[in-house]
Amino acid sequence: MVVDAMYVKDERLKMAAFSDKWYQEGEAVVIPQNSSIKSKADLKGKNVGAQPGTTFYETAQAWKKSGAIGDLTSFDNQATLMTAVNMGKVDAVVTDGIVAGYTLSQDSSLKLKLLSPYKPEASGQIGSAVRFSDEAFLNEVDKALNEMKQDGSLMEILTSYGLTKDYFVGVDQGKTKNVK
Repeated sequence: MVVDAMYVKDERLKMAAFSDKWYQEGEAVVIPQNSSIKSKADLKGKNVGAQPGTTFYETAQAWKKSGAIGDLTSFDNQATLMTAVNMGKVDAVVTDGIVAGYTLSQDSSLKLKLLSPYKPEASGQIGSAVRFSDEAFLNEVDKALNEMKQDGSLMEILTSYGLTKDYFVGVDQGKTKNVK
């Protein structure tokens, strides 16, 4: 079973059977806890940081080109991104949502939060992959996963890693249609 943040995509459904989706992943906007930024629209005219070479930087470049943000400032890595927004060098940063959520949950010295609600633009839904022949196993995985969604335990796990309900995928929205 492959469980390491696999986006469920049409081309992958031809190579393996996938579980129902666990959560969705994409970029997040990280802002100071006391920020006046309440939505993506509030980024207009703001200085936003991102890391070149990432999908999230490309997202920020598109925002800059469209006028959705003011300036775009480059930072070498996740740590310098978080430090920059924490120290007020930029108004916000756009970065990997899962990594940002976990970082914020683990480092209380950062006076930051994820912009929420926020719908990632460069996102995908995550599931696990098994061999096509492992249908019975896959059915058991889906049963347990959907029970965790219904009883709230999956949301508790996501929350423990600093993620908001924006990352949760419900039972109905998470159904995977395997091709074989």
